[in-house]
Amino acid sequence: MKTSKTIGRLTLVLEGQDVGNDLLVTLTGGKAHIGAAALAYPDKETGRITASVMSAPGHKEEEIALYGAKTISKETNKTVLFAAGIHLDDISAEEIEEIEKACMEMIQSCLKNLD
Repeated sequence: MKTSKTIGRLTLVLEGQDVGNDLLVTLTGGKAHIGAAALAYPDKETGRITASVMSAPGHKEEEIALYGAKTISKETNKTVLFAAGIHLDDISAEEIEEIEKACMEMIQSCLKNLD
């Protein structure tokens, strides 16, 4: 699965691939990198999604990575590793808001394309 969306001066790319029974998903934009990664999995005893997130110093993608991992894991009942890295020089507060909204929309949209 691969999809992209252009928001102003940035193109976001969401890609996913099966890794055995698990999923590896990346969401990048601008200068691609890994700013944060989250791992989520369904807890067999409680039925809830358990997740944790890590981010590189100075990066702000934790919320996107955690939302992506938890949302996709809940929908697919699979372990999901979601890595996010978005960089745009001289980004404005408005651009940040638009990009975050687009990321969440892309994550929701990708659920329709998962098996």
